[in-house]
Amino acid sequence: MNIDDNLEIDANGGVVCRHCRATIGDASNDPLAAAMHSERPAVDAGPGVHADPSHYTSREIVLRQAFCPGCYALLQTEIVPQDEPPFRNWRLN
Repeated sequence: MNIDDNLEIDANGGVVCRHCRATIGDASNDPLAAAMHSERPAVDAGPGVHADPSHYTSREIVLRQAFCPGCYALLQTEIVPQDEPPFRNWRLN
């Protein structure tokens, strides 16, 4: 079953990369358990994110990304306050 353009669930309930078949996680527990995670300043998101977050908040804002450990395909991106947990936690039932 396809989850999105990058991930699918295999016959054993594992979440795998659709590009290189690397196992990323378990559909019923933690779909991105084996993903590589990165956290950088929000301005690293590119030219569309150019405002200094300190103009709007006293909290540090970061760019968080998750990548496939096999082929480095980008699986998830979010720009969030650094002191908060990821907003995009999900499970498949």
